[in-house]
Amino acid sequence: MDPTEEIATGKILFYFLEKRSAKIPKELKNRDLTKPNEANEQVQKEILKLYKSSPEVSILFELMTDFDEGLQEWRYRHIKLVERTIGAKHGTGGSPGVPFLKESLFRPIFHDLWAIRHQM
Repeated sequence: MDPTEEIATGKILFYFLEKRSAKIPKELKNRDLTKPNEANEQVQKEILKLYKSSPEVSILFELMTDFDEGLQEWRYRHIKLVERTIGAKHGTGGSPGVPFLKESLFRPIFHDLWAIRHQM
């Protein structure tokens, strides 16, 4: 997922949470959009409240986590495909190739959903 899509995904999630009375810190809504989204304890508290109080939202959160996990699995398979196909060469778009792809491997989209797993 490119940074622009990650930014849009984060903004949409914050909007969704606020529509359900979650309190999103102002600094997150106005953050530097050139930097990746990171986990936030306040957002995690709000998500946990919704998990406990809203069954339909908890189902959605689980589907979002499934999607995020699937994307990480796809990234792994893509890296292996690229390694088999071009090895250590530069990528087709001029990227550094496999090392560049590996940077995104364990970078989830929904950090906060992963961070709260142990509290459920």
